[in-house]
Amino acid sequence: MEKRSSSTVLLWLLQLTLVRVACAHTPKVIKRIDTHCHYIPPFYAQLLRANNITAGGLPIPAWNVTRHLETMDLLNISLSVAAVSTPGAVIMDGYPIEESRKLARRLNEYGYNLSVQYPTRFRFFATLTLPDVEGSIAEAIYALETLNAAGVVILASSSGELLGSPLFAPLYAELDKRNVTVFVHPSQSPCRETEIFSANSAGIPAYAIDFLLDTSRAALNLVARNVTREYPNIKFLFAHSGGFLPFAAARIIGGIRLLTNASEAAVVSELETFYVDTALSGTKYALPSTLALLDITHLTFGSDFPFVPASGYLPNTANFDQYVTQKLPRTAFKQINLKTAAHLFSHILTPDVLGSIGS
Repeated sequence: MEKRSSSTVLLWLLQLTLVRVACAHTPKVIKRIDTHCHYIPPFYAQLLRANNITAGGLPIPAWNVTRHLETMDLLNISLSVAAVSTPGAVIMDGYPIEESRKLARRLNEYGYNLSVQYPTRFRFFATLTLPDVEGSIAEAIYALETLNAAGVVILASSSGELLGSPLFAPLYAELDKRNVTVFVHPSQSPCRETEIFSANSAGIPAYAIDFLLDTSRAALNLVARNVTREYPNIKFLFAHSGGFLPFAAARIIGGIRLLTNASEAAVVSELETFYVDTALSGTKYALPSTLALLDITHLTFGSDFPFVPASGYLPNTANFDQYVTQKLPRTAFKQINLKTAAHLFSHILTPDVLGSIGS
């Protein structure tokens, strides 16, 4: 008991120190919209744990609304646009289509109820059932029209089928018609995966590195297969600054040109349509590359709560605040933390929400 109390005190002191550092660099009048965070309904957590399913090697964390709201207040977040993380509604290979459809509906109605219960604090991305295209279209229409979802979350790869696949064309068309924001979250890459990292294991858990590759592959595929050009009304928002995309932009641009014979200018113009969040990437290492590829109006704030614990989201937020306030124009802080997301989700930001964030 004494050991647990000591650990709690140390964690509290770490949080207090990091918050003080962050506050020293944070304009106090500006709130944030968190575009990368997750909700984990109890029934979903129980289902995943019962089947020994992790999120790319990460154990399913404890989550509840109270703790989420406390974290939002700690990070000065006014509104969270939350999504279900990997594995989504298709929890394993061979999972029955009807079961995944039922699960997606249940997850989305939970997200909707969350937004109704806390109308100025939560909105949600709808979970779909890819690679089940028919079910995904039906669920997207229901969630967007009936549940007022902020957008949809699509995994970078679904049961081995990469986002950008021509098999998903009917879904792209439906989303394009509705000007939907698509949150692209990493899942399992085709690399060999070992969920446990140990001296006796040759593998690395997917969340540690493959997630970044999965996201980058999806970005390349969307451009190389002309999805961004043929469906220009879809706004793709990539997790974690787009994985390797900003750092490896020149290599990726060259790869797309070899695959498609497109000009460099044409490829760059399509990549520049992407949006990204700062979850686990609001650092002096990632931000320069991200801002070299994308305009500041295409960056949003992300915490990745609760999969990222306080020891991750607190220093990431403090480092982000410090970099933006010291290295970028004064308007950048409000643009990244608030205005970009307000633009992406203007259709669901009611006057009371806008008042709460000071927009």
